[in-house]
Amino acid sequence: MYRTHRFSLTPLALALALSALPVCAALASEADAQQQQLAFDLPAGPLDATLTAIARYSGRSISYDAALTRGLDAPALRGQFSPKQALHQALQGTALQLNVAASGALSIEPRATDALHLADINVSAQAFEQDAWGPAYSKVARRSATMSKTDTPLVEIPQSISVITREEMLSRQHDSLADVLGYTAGVVTQPNGYSRVADDYRLRGFDIGPRTGSVLRDGMKMQSTQFEGGQEPYGLERVEVLKGASSVLYGQLAPGGLINTISKRPTLAPLHELNLEYGNHQRRQISTDHSGALDEEGRFSYRLTALVRDSGTQFDAIDDDKQYIAPALTWQMDDDTRLTLLASHQRTQTTLTPPIRYNLTTFSDTPGYKVPYDLFPGEPDYDDYDGTLQTFGYLFERRLSDNLQLRHAARYFESRSDYDYITLNNSRVTGANLNNLTRSYNSREDISTGWTSDSNLTLDLAHGNWQHTLLGGIDYYRKTYDSHRHSGSAPTLDLANPVYGNLPTVNTAVDSGSDLHSTQMGIYLQEQAKFDERWVVMLGVRQDWAENNTRSYRDGSRSTVSDSKTTGRVGLVYLTDNGWAPYISYSQSFLPSAGTDSSGATFEPTEGEQYEIGVRYQPADRELLISAAVYQLTQRNVLTSIPGSDFDEQTGKERSTGFELETKAQLSENLGLNATYAYTDAHVISDNDKTLEGSRIEGTPYHSAALWLDYRLALLGLPNLSVGAGARYNGTTHTVPSISDRKIPAYTLFDARITYRVDENWQVSARAQNLGNERYLYCANSCRYGDERSLVGAVSYNW
Repeated sequence: MYRTHRFSLTPLALALALSALPVCAALASEADAQQQQLAFDLPAGPLDATLTAIARYSGRSISYDAALTRGLDAPALRGQFSPKQALHQALQGTALQLNVAASGALSIEPRATDALHLADINVSAQAFEQDAWGPAYSKVARRSATMSKTDTPLVEIPQSISVITREEMLSRQHDSLADVLGYTAGVVTQPNGYSRVADDYRLRGFDIGPRTGSVLRDGMKMQSTQFEGGQEPYGLERVEVLKGASSVLYGQLAPGGLINTISKRPTLAPLHELNLEYGNHQRRQISTDHSGALDEEGRFSYRLTALVRDSGTQFDAIDDDKQYIAPALTWQMDDDTRLTLLASHQRTQTTLTPPIRYNLTTFSDTPGYKVPYDLFPGEPDYDDYDGTLQTFGYLFERRLSDNLQLRHAARYFESRSDYDYITLNNSRVTGANLNNLTRSYNSREDISTGWTSDSNLTLDLAHGNWQHTLLGGIDYYRKTYDSHRHSGSAPTLDLANPVYGNLPTVNTAVDSGSDLHSTQMGIYLQEQAKFDERWVVMLGVRQDWAENNTRSYRDGSRSTVSDSKTTGRVGLVYLTDNGWAPYISYSQSFLPSAGTDSSGATFEPTEGEQYEIGVRYQPADRELLISAAVYQLTQRNVLTSIPGSDFDEQTGKERSTGFELETKAQLSENLGLNATYAYTDAHVISDNDKTLEGSRIEGTPYHSAALWLDYRLALLGLPNLSVGAGARYNGTTHTVPSISDRKIPAYTLFDARITYRVDENWQVSARAQNLGNERYLYCANSCRYGDERSLVGAVSYNW
């Protein structure tokens, strides 16, 4: 029996709930009834049975004609929902809708064929159904707006996309966005030791880290560099990964694809949670999330999400401290207009793990003493990172007519970071002690800002067997990046007997940094046409203009680069009656390259194009999504970092071909599955350095795979106990061809989580990452050792 602290029923009343619901409703106030949150755990089955169970659990009267529901099925219903939320979930995929009378009475009615369905902005009837921007109420998403900027079913999208819902994130509980994506096909993320400063990724073999502009928040560009602090996953509703060239709607992007995170937004239903965590390395964290209506009519609603962490790491010299707060406010001006304000403040205090050359790692067979796995090769009293990231923006939506909708969004962000770190050189001191390694120091102060906006109109038309969704819009992004950099020689380190305290003397006379001002603007058009409810054609075109102005602090020189580019996309999907949806697509990307090389020359834009053939399977009556795709992705004019230098260089052409398979499913009432596999053949095709041609792209394995299973022990008589276990496999990778022993061995990391729900309010859990304490290495330009075992226990209270 499930009930909340606001509303309780005697066993007799439960048995007679259906016949006595009017009496129960009279005993409880309408306000309490509308806002109560219940813990549902109902299997998929006949809609009649699900509606009866919702009525029994909630004590609400639900009126409907039995003939309407006869023969219909409802999906599984698990989690915390209000009665109206639960009913919306139960009616998904049917021709029925919930009607809420002025008195608050609930009834089920046929959905009118000419009814205006606004799941994302209608207050009274549809606010809790799954849409492309809100909660999914499932580990299996059905809709997304990342590829199309419209609310589109996943089966109608002609390009690979992975959606990690809030429910999936909760099942594994990660502390970084990089770890959230660890079970996503085709994505390679760096070890957590690096992501405490920033999240960095490779997708389909190519760099899509924050420095490329390919990490977005709510569909708009979020960060300028890789050292601005990673996005806090506790503040996210969902994470979506669009794979391959995708500039048509977003402009300047890396060819590998993009990561779009969706912020938690206000809800009308009350939501309150408090989490306390404690783990190894003296990890202590408190997080809290609150949401609900601010007035009786539900015109104003709020959300407040916050987190504070005080933690050490596997290195005594590195902390993992974070403070995060994100307030949000929604104003439903009328049934057709909504404004949402979103803000956040984040502070990260940690240390950048010193990068290591491959020949100095314990994985290299070259002669000489190596840097031990558990050694911090920097200077504890010198190495430090302190950074803040602040954002403020809004999302505005307006239904102008039955078939025309306006969306406008804008955001400002500002990042300030002050960090010092030591890097290890590849040379050893000659003479008596060959264990002494030369080092360099780096002292940086960075300030970056950005204004971004996106405005578009969506027009829905229909004639005959054709349905059209036309999208047109304009986006603008202006960023500044002011970086002061000082570097020089640091005292040597004896690897056999490291002694700390010999600090470098920073020379501030030479500043190798720069001041960048960048402006990007684009206009885009898109057509989504559906014929006979089977064929879906997507066409898109975009014109971009970009200008980058850079002033070097080293010599005061200035450089200006102006670029423009037209990009396009075309895709075709065929929808079958049984849920299969094969597709084919072609897409392009365009990324202007700011700054200059070591000689002062400006860079050409990086361009990409992708051919992809794939298929999805998502039946309407099951929580199941199977996706498979083969692709060829090519990028030209690639910008890469020069190891040990503050400069970048531009290479020739790289190509990635591969196959990806991804399955998300609720296999039964008690068993959930997430399985992925990726084969990625990423090579250098042409380069200024001929020795690189034909070599594998660094840090990209041929084979990678992941498996996560969730199981609730109901069949063993323990319905409140759930266990989850997973494995992440990363195949062999290579370093740059100049390294003699290039191959880095494969590794498998095991994760686990156990959860016990004490009652409808209290929950205890424990999780482990890298349960087997596997030692591994990650290399991309430089190398870092992987994270050791992490153990965290938690107590959660929901009300």
